[in-house]
Amino acid sequence: MERLEELEKIGRGQLKELIERRETFVLYVRSEKDFSKIKEIFDVDVVFPELARTFGERVPFLWCDIDEVEELSELKVYFAPVVLFFKGGELVSRLEGIKSWAEYNRGLEELLC
Repeated sequence: MERLEELEKIGRGQLKELIERRETFVLYVRSEKDFSKIKEIFDVDVVFPELARTFGERVPFLWCDIDEVEELSELKVYFAPVVLFFKGGELVSRLEGIKSWAEYNRGLEELLC
């Protein structure tokens, strides 16, 4: 089982670079500051690496802390947890909070088609 720390973490400016390069990727936005207050962050911390293990050969899975990536406000991401799906540098969908495995699968299938 993969752990979140084993996946690539992005920081300031890196999201903008990925978008400008028109990359396709999945980004998990979490909040270390709110980890103890928002229980769903713990849940997505567990689910997201499993998604990466299952689909990671087809698309990169990245994560970031909401307080470290300023570009998120341009995407109207103001709270965590949220999983963002980017295709060719465009945000195509988002899943806020914890979702069912089927909902994550639908988002990934939409991204990979």
